[in-house]
Amino acid sequence: MTPGGTGRTQRTFSLATRAVYTFTGFPELQVRHLYLHHDGYPTGAAWRFAEALREAPEAASFLVAFLSTQPKAEPIQSPEFSADAEYRYLVQLLSDSDPHLQVQCWRKIPGGDSWNPRCGPMPMAVFIQRFLPGDASQLTAAVLPDGP
Repeated sequence: MTPGGTGRTQRTFSLATRAVYTFTGFPELQVRHLYLHHDGYPTGAAWRFAEALREAPEAASFLVAFLSTQPKAEPIQSPEFSADAEYRYLVQLLSDSDPHLQVQCWRKIPGGDSWNPRCGPMPMAVFIQRFLPGDASQLTAAVLPDGP
């Protein structure tokens, strides 16, 4: 018991912010949905994206790198199979003369049942810079060509 305490044991709980990540336009699969149980808020997503880019900075390799850096990601058939998700992300490989990644984010307000636009669509580099500015400054220009 701590001085002045109630005698009750205090517990620290980590809050889970669940998210669904949808990937489109990648060579491996045209559409892939993944569910992650924690750190689904935009800063957590930006961290996950930066980790994948560190492993494979080429846009076309992003999905494989994301799967490699996120071994707890669960494949799902559709975003509707994750009713408890609070965030949804759409990561698109835009294959034009200069292939690049684009991100869009939606948030479900607690107690609500509709998805509200949070940000995007925007280039992956801009998303990471916006939600993880300290980490983005450490990524090289090769990883974030639109970067800091």
